Amino acid sequence: MTATGTTHVIFDFDQTLVNHESTLAIIQSAIGDSPAGQAMLEQLQLIAPKALAGRASAWELLSLIKVIPRIRRQHIQRYVDTVIGSLDPALMLTLHNLQREGVQVHILSGGYTEWIAPIARSLDIDTRNVLANRLFWAGSRALCPRPSPLINPGTGKSRIVRRWRESGRLQGRALIVGDARSDHQVYVDGWVDGFVCADYYTRHPMPEMSGHILRAASPQQVYPHLQALIGALS
Repeated sequence: MTATGTTHVIFDFDQTLVNHESTLAIIQSAIGDSPAGQAMLEQLQLIAPKALAGRASAWELLSLIKVIPRIRRQHIQRYVDTVIGSLDPALMLTLHNLQREGVQVHILSGGYTEWIAPIARSLDIDTRNVLANRLFWAGSRALCPRPSPLINPGTGKSRIVRRWRESGRLQGRALIVGDARSDHQVYVDGWVDGFVCADYYTRHPMPEMSGHILRAASPQQVYPHLQALIGALS
Protein backbone atom coordinates (compact mmCIF):
# COMPACT_ATOMS: atom_id res chain seq x y z
CA MET A 1 0.00 0.00 0.00
CA THR A 2 3.05 2.28 0.36
CA ALA A 3 3.40 5.02 -2.24
CA THR A 4 5.15 8.31 -2.59
CA GLY A 5 3.36 11.47 -1.63
CA THR A 6 1.71 12.78 1.51
CA THR A 7 1.98 10.92 4.79
CA HIS A 8 -1.26 10.42 6.74
CA VAL A 9 -1.62 9.49 10.41
CA ILE A 10 -5.06 8.40 11.63
CA PHE A 11 -5.70 8.67 15.36
CA ASP A 12 -8.37 6.97 17.38
CA PHE A 13 -9.87 9.30 20.01
CA ASP A 14 -11.06 7.35 23.06
CA GLN A 15 -8.25 5.76 25.10
CA THR A 16 -5.75 7.20 22.62
CA LEU A 17 -5.96 11.01 22.61
CA VAL A 18 -8.01 11.04 25.84
CA ASN A 19 -7.71 8.65 28.77
CA HIS A 20 -11.35 7.52 28.85
CA GLU A 21 -14.38 6.59 26.75
CA SER A 22 -15.81 9.98 25.79
CA THR A 23 -19.39 8.80 25.31
CA LEU A 24 -19.47 7.39 28.83
CA ALA A 25 -18.04 10.64 30.20
CA ILE A 26 -20.83 12.61 28.52
CA ILE A 27 -23.46 10.16 29.77
CA GLN A 28 -22.07 10.37 33.30
CA SER A 29 -22.48 14.13 33.20
CA ALA A 30 -26.02 13.74 31.87
CA ILE A 31 -27.34 11.20 34.38
CA GLY A 32 -25.82 12.82 37.45
CA ASP A 33 -24.76 11.30 40.75
CA SER A 34 -28.03 9.73 41.92
CA PRO A 35 -27.92 6.06 43.03
CA ALA A 36 -30.07 5.10 40.04
CA GLY A 37 -27.75 7.05 37.73
CA GLN A 38 -24.67 5.33 39.13
CA ALA A 39 -26.23 1.89 38.68
CA MET A 40 -27.05 2.76 35.07
CA LEU A 41 -23.51 4.02 34.48
CA GLU A 42 -21.99 0.81 35.87
CA GLN A 43 -24.12 -1.21 33.48
CA LEU A 44 -23.13 0.96 30.53
CA GLN A 45 -19.45 0.68 31.47
CA LEU A 46 -19.74 -3.06 30.96
CA ILE A 47 -21.59 -2.71 27.66
CA ALA A 48 -19.54 0.05 26.03
CA PRO A 49 -16.35 -1.99 25.34
CA LYS A 50 -18.43 -4.74 23.74
CA ALA A 51 -20.29 -2.19 21.60
CA LEU A 52 -17.03 -0.59 20.43
CA ALA A 53 -15.70 -4.04 19.51
CA GLY A 54 -18.88 -4.89 17.60
CA ARG A 55 -19.78 -7.69 20.05
CA ALA A 56 -22.75 -6.13 21.87
CA SER A 57 -26.16 -7.77 21.64
CA ALA A 58 -29.18 -5.92 20.27
CA TRP A 59 -30.45 -5.49 23.84
CA GLU A 60 -27.11 -4.04 24.97
CA LEU A 61 -27.02 -1.61 22.05
CA LEU A 62 -30.57 -0.55 22.88
CA SER A 63 -29.50 0.11 26.48
CA LEU A 64 -26.86 2.52 25.20
CA ILE A 65 -29.18 4.23 22.74
CA LYS A 66 -31.95 4.67 25.33
CA VAL A 67 -29.76 6.93 27.47
CA ILE A 68 -28.78 9.26 24.59
CA PRO A 69 -31.87 11.53 25.04
CA ARG A 70 -30.54 12.55 28.45
CA ILE A 71 -27.68 14.37 26.73
CA ARG A 72 -27.96 18.15 26.30
CA ARG A 73 -25.64 20.51 24.46
CA GLN A 74 -24.56 21.97 27.79
CA HIS A 75 -23.16 18.58 28.83
CA ILE A 76 -21.11 18.48 25.65
CA GLN A 77 -19.78 22.02 26.09
CA ARG A 78 -18.79 21.26 29.68
CA TYR A 79 -16.97 18.14 28.53
CA VAL A 80 -15.17 19.91 25.67
CA ASP A 81 -13.98 22.70 27.98
CA THR A 82 -12.64 20.14 30.47
CA VAL A 83 -10.82 18.01 27.90
CA ILE A 84 -9.19 20.90 26.08
CA GLY A 85 -7.49 21.88 29.33
CA SER A 86 -6.38 18.37 30.26
CA LEU A 87 -4.90 16.68 27.17
CA ASP A 88 -1.50 15.08 27.70
CA PRO A 89 1.25 17.56 26.68
CA ALA A 90 3.22 14.80 24.92
CA LEU A 91 0.25 13.98 22.68
CA MET A 92 -0.35 17.66 21.95
CA LEU A 93 3.31 18.02 20.98
CA THR A 94 3.07 14.92 18.78
CA LEU A 95 0.14 16.40 16.87
CA HIS A 96 1.91 19.75 16.55
CA ASN A 97 5.13 18.15 15.28
CA LEU A 98 3.31 16.00 12.72
CA GLN A 99 1.43 18.97 11.32
CA ARG A 100 4.59 21.08 11.22
CA GLU A 101 6.21 18.32 9.16
CA GLY A 102 3.34 18.35 6.65
CA VAL A 103 1.70 15.12 7.82
CA GLN A 104 -2.06 14.96 7.32
CA VAL A 105 -3.58 14.22 10.73
CA HIS A 106 -6.97 12.49 10.89
CA ILE A 107 -9.25 11.38 13.73
CA LEU A 108 -11.43 8.33 13.13
CA SER A 109 -13.56 7.40 16.11
CA GLY A 110 -16.59 5.48 17.30
CA GLY A 111 -17.30 8.48 19.53
CA TYR A 112 -19.30 11.50 18.39
CA THR A 113 -18.44 14.44 16.16
CA GLU A 114 -20.34 16.85 18.42
CA TRP A 115 -17.52 16.81 20.96
CA ILE A 116 -14.56 15.42 19.02
CA ALA A 117 -14.65 18.13 16.31
CA PRO A 118 -14.31 21.13 18.67
CA ILE A 119 -11.48 19.40 20.52
CA ALA A 120 -9.76 18.67 17.20
CA ARG A 121 -10.23 22.30 16.18
CA SER A 122 -8.46 23.42 19.37
CA LEU A 123 -5.51 21.26 18.24
CA ASP A 124 -5.47 22.87 14.77
CA ILE A 125 -6.70 19.64 13.15
CA ASP A 126 -8.83 20.31 10.08
CA THR A 127 -12.32 19.16 11.06
CA ARG A 128 -12.76 17.83 7.52
CA ASN A 129 -10.26 15.18 8.66
CA VAL A 130 -12.45 14.18 11.62
CA LEU A 131 -14.92 11.35 11.14
CA ALA A 132 -17.06 10.00 13.97
CA ASN A 133 -20.67 9.21 14.74
CA ARG A 134 -23.23 12.02 14.86
CA LEU A 135 -26.47 12.55 16.74
CA PHE A 136 -29.94 13.63 15.73
CA TRP A 137 -31.08 16.65 17.75
CA ALA A 138 -34.30 18.33 18.81
CA GLY A 139 -33.15 21.77 19.83
CA SER A 140 -30.61 21.31 22.64
CA ARG A 141 -31.61 17.71 23.32
CA ALA A 142 -29.96 14.69 21.69
CA LEU A 143 -32.37 12.12 20.26
CA CYS A 144 -30.41 9.16 18.90
CA PRO A 145 -27.35 8.33 16.79
CA ARG A 146 -27.48 8.90 13.05
CA PRO A 147 -26.93 5.82 10.89
CA SER A 148 -23.19 5.32 10.37
CA PRO A 149 -20.66 2.53 9.75
CA LEU A 150 -18.98 3.69 12.99
CA ILE A 151 -21.93 2.55 15.08
CA ASN A 152 -20.00 -0.71 14.82
CA PRO A 153 -16.36 0.49 14.77
CA GLY A 154 -15.13 -3.11 14.86
CA THR A 155 -15.77 -3.31 11.11
CA GLY A 156 -16.71 0.28 10.29
CA LYS A 157 -13.24 1.79 10.61
CA SER A 158 -11.72 -0.54 8.06
CA ARG A 159 -14.63 0.04 5.65
CA ILE A 160 -14.15 3.79 5.90
CA VAL A 161 -10.37 3.75 5.38
CA ARG A 162 -10.85 1.42 2.42
CA ARG A 163 -13.28 3.97 0.97
CA TRP A 164 -10.72 6.72 1.54
CA ARG A 165 -8.09 4.68 -0.31
CA GLU A 166 -10.35 3.78 -3.21
CA SER A 167 -11.58 7.36 -3.64
CA GLY A 168 -8.04 8.77 -3.65
CA ARG A 169 -8.57 10.75 -0.46
CA LEU A 170 -5.80 8.75 1.23
CA GLN A 171 -2.77 8.63 -1.07
CA GLY A 172 0.77 7.85 0.03
CA ARG A 173 1.92 6.38 3.31
CA ALA A 174 -0.64 5.97 6.07
CA LEU A 175 -0.37 4.87 9.69
CA ILE A 176 -2.99 4.38 12.38
CA VAL A 177 -2.69 4.99 16.14
CA GLY A 178 -5.17 3.41 18.51
CA ASP A 179 -5.80 1.02 21.36
CA ALA A 180 -8.42 -1.34 19.94
CA ARG A 181 -8.91 -4.28 17.61
CA SER A 182 -10.82 -2.01 15.24
CA ASP A 183 -7.66 0.09 14.74
CA HIS A 184 -5.48 -3.01 14.28
CA GLN A 185 -8.01 -4.39 11.79
CA VAL A 186 -7.45 -1.41 9.48
CA TYR A 187 -3.78 -2.44 9.32
CA VAL A 188 -4.54 -6.17 8.98
CA ASP A 189 -6.86 -5.43 6.05
CA GLY A 190 -4.02 -3.60 4.30
CA TRP A 191 -5.50 -0.09 4.20
CA VAL A 192 -2.63 1.45 6.19
CA ASP A 193 1.08 0.68 6.25
CA GLY A 194 1.72 0.56 9.99
CA PHE A 195 0.10 0.58 13.41
CA VAL A 196 1.11 2.25 16.69
CA CYS A 197 -0.73 0.38 19.42
CA ALA A 198 -1.63 2.80 22.22
CA ASP A 199 -1.24 0.73 25.39
CA TYR A 200 -0.88 3.66 27.79
CA TYR A 201 -4.54 4.29 28.73
CA THR A 202 -6.35 1.02 28.07
CA ARG A 203 -7.02 -1.56 30.77
CA HIS A 204 -7.23 -4.30 28.15
CA PRO A 205 -4.07 -4.25 26.00
CA MET A 206 -4.07 -5.97 22.65
CA PRO A 207 -2.34 -9.39 22.40
CA GLU A 208 1.01 -9.74 20.68
CA MET A 209 0.97 -8.75 17.00
CA SER A 210 3.40 -8.94 14.11
CA GLY A 211 4.22 -6.66 11.19
CA HIS A 212 4.94 -2.94 11.00
CA ILE A 213 3.62 -2.48 14.54
CA LEU A 214 5.10 -0.67 17.53
CA ARG A 215 3.58 -0.53 20.99
CA ALA A 216 3.49 2.76 22.90
CA ALA A 217 3.59 2.24 26.67
CA SER A 218 3.37 5.99 27.27
CA PRO A 219 2.17 9.05 25.32
CA GLN A 220 5.82 10.10 25.01
CA GLN A 221 6.52 7.06 22.81
CA VAL A 222 3.89 7.80 20.16
CA TYR A 223 5.91 10.36 18.19
CA PRO A 224 9.21 8.43 18.04
CA HIS A 225 7.31 5.27 17.09
CA LEU A 226 5.59 7.13 14.24
CA GLN A 227 8.95 8.51 13.10
CA ALA A 228 10.44 5.01 13.16
CA LEU A 229 7.60 3.53 11.09
CA ILE A 230 7.62 6.41 8.61
CA GLY A 231 11.38 6.02 8.25
CA ALA A 232 11.06 2.27 7.64
CA LEU A 233 8.52 2.92 4.88
CA SER A 234 10.64 5.55 3.11
